[in-house]
Amino acid sequence: MKKRILVFSVDSMVCEDVDAIREMSNFRKYFANCCEVVGGMRTIYPSVTYPIHVTLMTGCYAGKHGVTSNFKFTTTNKDGHWLWFSDAIRVKNIFTAAKEKGYSTAAISWPVTAGLRDVDWLMPEYWMPKPGDTLRSSFADAGSSKAMLDIIERNAKYLPEGYEKGGKKNFMKWPQVDEFIIHVTCDVIREYAPEVTFVHTGTFDHFRHSYGVFSKRLDEARANLDRYIGELMHALEDAGMAGQTNIVLTSDHGQRDICRVVNLNVLLADNGFIDAEPDGTVKDWRAYCLSNAMSSSVFLSDPSDESLKKAVYECLKKLQDEGVYGIGRIYTAEEAWEEERLKGDFSFVIESDGYTSFGDRAVRPLVQNFDVSDYRFGRATHGYMPDYGPQPVFLAKGPDFKKNVKLERGRIIDEAPTFAKLLGVELPEADGTAMDALLK
Repeated sequence: MKKRILVFSVDSMVCEDVDAIREMSNFRKYFANCCEVVGGMRTIYPSVTYPIHVTLMTGCYAGKHGVTSNFKFTTTNKDGHWLWFSDAIRVKNIFTAAKEKGYSTAAISWPVTAGLRDVDWLMPEYWMPKPGDTLRSSFADAGSSKAMLDIIERNAKYLPEGYEKGGKKNFMKWPQVDEFIIHVTCDVIREYAPEVTFVHTGTFDHFRHSYGVFSKRLDEARANLDRYIGELMHALEDAGMAGQTNIVLTSDHGQRDICRVVNLNVLLADNGFIDAEPDGTVKDWRAYCLSNAMSSSVFLSDPSDESLKKAVYECLKKLQDEGVYGIGRIYTAEEAWEEERLKGDFSFVIESDGYTSFGDRAVRPLVQNFDVSDYRFGRATHGYMPDYGPQPVFLAKGPDFKKNVKLERGRIIDEAPTFAKLLGVELPEADGTAMDALLK
């Protein structure tokens, strides 16, 4: 007999948020006696949204599944280089595994799912990035079916004013875009009742970037979340599926407040590794830092050049030793793989000192102002080592979960294997294992 699961990822939700919503009406009603990882889930490195959401689909560390940043490598503007499309993923994902067993599937605003054919009801995280895009043409490009496009257009009234102009700054405005996401999801549930549904919202993340980790604005986000839980459950009730559906509330990472943003590429340029125009355009480079906020991947133009690698490492160590540039630790590629199973085309990874985020600019200022239009440069951010800061959450309730089981600590790599075991499907490449203590 087929199982049913709804996975709701609330970007940047942390354990302290769970404590704050326990007595809210919908949470209390629908998550009473749930399973919970009370000490939070150890995420992956780097602790940024797209790599982690691929881990939530695959059970693999970033070094295996292949998505190590929100962006493709570029020395130009990042806006057109987001990793929206699923062809970046190198291993089997939960949607493909479920489709092979005959399940119907849905993914609503789930990162790195554009073009994923094994999702029947697909609206990936995507925001009309091309000039002249319409809502329909954009999501058609991203793989949404005609029936899904009809649902998307029907709910356009919930999108932020001015979304028609396209681009992240016009489309991705919170909390409005989350209203759109939840209404789309509810329509999909009511009309098609997919057996495997994943949905992702972003208001917690945006408010933390904009105002700090524990600002008063989080009260609004928590109240909205409680309402969203109620709306999703009401949709399941309308579809006659509430009692048969396993509900998972999870998240990807926490955040930490920062004090400054340092452009490490300015220092590489000072040391002769980057040649940039006065406007910041990179003309040539031998080493370049791609920011993941509170960590940064260092790419070499020729990774096989051992003399270049040594020169860059010595330069970075000298900067670290000076103690003023925000560098907490420098991982070699080998150390990043051995310790955190992080691997890519980069040669080094720089970890923050705990209060510095990193930028990409190669021309001064070395220390730039906060900029909430870029998640890396707000009042708080992420990307740092998994054990630091407030921790992401995992709660589950439904016919295939035990009641009232509390685990002290968990791992995000174990979530997808847990979903797979519940559904009776296989993720053979997963690094994690099912959380059997939670399953009946």
